[in-house]
Amino acid sequence: MRIVFRTTASKKIGSGHIMRCLALAEMLSQERSVSIEFVTQKFPKNLDDIIKKKGFILHSLPIPTKSKLKCLEDYCIDQDQDAINTIKAVIGKKIDWLIIDHYSIDYKWEEKLRPHSRNIMVIDDLANRRHNCDILLDQNYINNQARYDSLVSPDTIKLLGPKYALLRKDFFDFRNKVMKNIKKVKKVFIFFGGADLENLTSLVLKMLSNSDLSYLNLDVVIGSINPHIEEVRLLVDGHLNAKLHIQVDNIAELMNQADIAICAGGSSTWERMSVGLPSIVVTIADNQDTLSNDLDKDGYIKWLGSINKVNDMIIEDALRHAILNPQQLELQSQKCQTLVDSFGSKRISNLLLGVIKAKELLLREANKNDCKLYWYWANDTLVRENAYHQQQITLEEHQIWFAKQLNSPNVIMLVVESEFGPAAQVRFDYSNSNYVISYSIARQFRGLGLGKTIVNKAISFLPDKQTSTIIAKVRESNIPSGKIFKNIGFLEVAKPHKSNQYMYTYHLQISPHKLH
Repeated sequence: MRIVFRTTASKKIGSGHIMRCLALAEMLSQERSVSIEFVTQKFPKNLDDIIKKKGFILHSLPIPTKSKLKCLEDYCIDQDQDAINTIKAVIGKKIDWLIIDHYSIDYKWEEKLRPHSRNIMVIDDLANRRHNCDILLDQNYINNQARYDSLVSPDTIKLLGPKYALLRKDFFDFRNKVMKNIKKVKKVFIFFGGADLENLTSLVLKMLSNSDLSYLNLDVVIGSINPHIEEVRLLVDGHLNAKLHIQVDNIAELMNQADIAICAGGSSTWERMSVGLPSIVVTIADNQDTLSNDLDKDGYIKWLGSINKVNDMIIEDALRHAILNPQQLELQSQKCQTLVDSFGSKRISNLLLGVIKAKELLLREANKNDCKLYWYWANDTLVRENAYHQQQITLEEHQIWFAKQLNSPNVIMLVVESEFGPAAQVRFDYSNSNYVISYSIARQFRGLGLGKTIVNKAISFLPDKQTSTIIAKVRESNIPSGKIFKNIGFLEVAKPHKSNQYMYTYHLQISPHKLH
């Protein structure tokens, strides 16, 4: 299985992108049959070395010229040229999953890569552009669950919220650790991102060294691309109780040992919350403000504001208040661990690798809100090829048909739900004690061995008032569906012929005592 990540590695805003992609890549790479590759632009002082040290294949794209872009940073790209360069870099065996984590890439780029990848997943948190993808992941604390509805197609799987936070394996390993017991603040964790261009780390260190708070033990974490390393190192050396950690792999352990953090917003928010580390937060990018504000209002963090509104005195006051109120920190710690359970990377890895628990699939009756989803499913290329009528269906035609089906007493329309969203649909048309069954599986869930379970669950959903026959008509070329019906116990009663549109016909007798 070949999985390719296209992400920004910019020292300015790329740290969070790289870390969450690496978290997912490391989880996926635990399967020996998986090959992981990364595609970035080769800007100076980016994060490519971190990717290489993890042992993943890296493709470096050429840097665009100044005439093409207003800024020369890794997050600024010419989409058309970048798509061409990416295709050249990864040409060869078809990609199974192309995973994109880049603020400057949208549906135009994704459409160009479609022929080269079976599936596309987008990691986003801005909700400011359209996407052509099979999965959309936004791990942020989201109050508006519909904010991507107009930006992706209805059949896109939307994974929204901290349940899907991409955390590294070491955080996953801490999942069984006990809740923090904060009676007194002794150790402070300081981390303002991999680059910390504004040098907030030094600001906090100076504040702590020049006050009566110098007794606190400090774990200071910075990235290898931090341009202020030497200044930070001198400040740490001058503090009796401080330790400096550069580009660490045991950050989960450091967070777990601390009583409180002074830090930035962004992706590391979910890391801290997963180990129950209370946080004083200063946001360093505009896209962190809304998230941090929402988490502050609901009691998960203490947000002081954006970097241009915060000084050392404000940070010191917040820290002193926290020290005097350890019971509030303990409550915050418990709330955080309840929201972020550390299983996000594992959940998404399972989805990409096709590890879906068939027994956990649930059925519900379709409703009017499913109309557009059914339309997308119906016009899927494979569904049309296997249908009795193979021409594409217009939305207007579908809306009339869908409303008629919903209102018919002789039609049962079922949606099969997985933990990731709708996975399939099954329809029964009833006439003369017979049920004609038809079903389709969403493209993201095909090939996972779910067909038999889906059909069996649907049959069990039927009313058990009388003995009936279930009739299945399967196109000759649709071998998988034929096998599924045979495995369930359907009997073949007619072979493909011109008179029946080259369909197999299968029958299954059911009676009330067999349904449940």
